[in-house]
Amino acid sequence: MEQPLHLAAGLAILTIISTDFLLATIGAAPRVILSDRIARGVFALLRRLTRHRPARVLARISGVIVMCMVAAFWILGTALGWTLVFLSAPREAVVLTQSASEAGFWDAAAHAGHLLSTLGGAITRPGDTLWNAVESVAGVNGMVVLTLAVSFILSTVQTVQQGRSFAALLHSLPEGGDVTQLFDRLAEVVAGLNSAPFALYYSHGWPQRRLPEALVRMAREAMAQGPEAERRFWDLIMDLPQLDLPEGSAARFAALGDWAQRRRLGRLEA
Repeated sequence: MEQPLHLAAGLAILTIISTDFLLATIGAAPRVILSDRIARGVFALLRRLTRHRPARVLARISGVIVMCMVAAFWILGTALGWTLVFLSAPREAVVLTQSASEAGFWDAAAHAGHLLSTLGGAITRPGDTLWNAVESVAGVNGMVVLTLAVSFILSTVQTVQQGRSFAALLHSLPEGGDVTQLFDRLAEVVAGLNSAPFALYYSHGWPQRRLPEALVRMAREAMAQGPEAERRFWDLIMDLPQLDLPEGSAARFAALGDWAQRRRLGRLEA
């Protein structure tokens, strides 16, 4: 029996997940995607759990936790979408290989998992030629998700490393040193965070490696070195994900401090 509601729901889920996935991995659009809101929510929960205690250990794995939750959203969402598509025509889309009987929900879900992961070897098969063609699209979908996800994770890790090296270089400067010599590195870090915004959720156990806190220090140093250094600094960080800069130096510094605080896990020990 045809189930048009299953088909509509499945296609809607696939559209939402695919759009979010593409915007996150190749669209560099951190402000308009669901996965970014999921990442914020997970990190906010981690902050709540460590509000009044040191979080040195959790800081080392916070980014991994956030990325795993985002990946679960993409993978499970895609699998659910294809499962519902297959259940829209249970007698034609997926049947058991040996008995040719109609597949149930878990059979359809396992079938979708095998297609998306390109594992093969399932105990189910398409029921006719049309659904055989449709399921090849699911296989391509899985290949695209796996390929882009790996590339996105590598880009995120690279951005994390850039941010930590930038923080280390900044903290290696003497007090009152010329921070403008690091402006080129700052521009690269900001551009990287726009392409891989989830790198912001990778904290660190050492204060000298925490990028948000390093930016607060750099803002203070740039403001102390005159209006030209301060102007260049604010221009360079204007594109930081989830940071909206108001007018006025004091208001901007307060906004940056609040932005950095929201990315700090608990009472991180020095």
